[in-house]
Amino acid sequence: MQNFGRIKIVVAGDSGVGKTAFVHLLSQKEALLNPSWTVGCSVEIMLYDGPPAVDEQKYFIELWDIGGSAGHKNARYVFYDNIQGIILAHDLTNKKSELNLSKWLNELTVTDS
Repeated sequence: MQNFGRIKIVVAGDSGVGKTAFVHLLSQKEALLNPSWTVGCSVEIMLYDGPPAVDEQKYFIELWDIGGSAGHKNARYVFYDNIQGIILAHDLTNKKSELNLSKWLNELTVTDS
């Protein structure tokens, strides 16, 4: 049986900027017409089927769509372990969501140790 590697990528940003639709488009290769609000997080997993990696290993890519509601900020940290990548999302029509990207990056990269 083949051993698959795992790559965990967190998709973060303010509530309502389109993270869920973006993750769905990447994983399902089709638009999500009526996305709903994400509470907590939602995970989509896809098998990397591009050119072989240097080590010839195949990888599962986990896209962790993190709910952006400010009311759940204290609970989001449970999703931030062992991250290999971060995608920050904002809405071009919402300047505040762009300004908040630095807060999201700080939340994802600063640990209480």
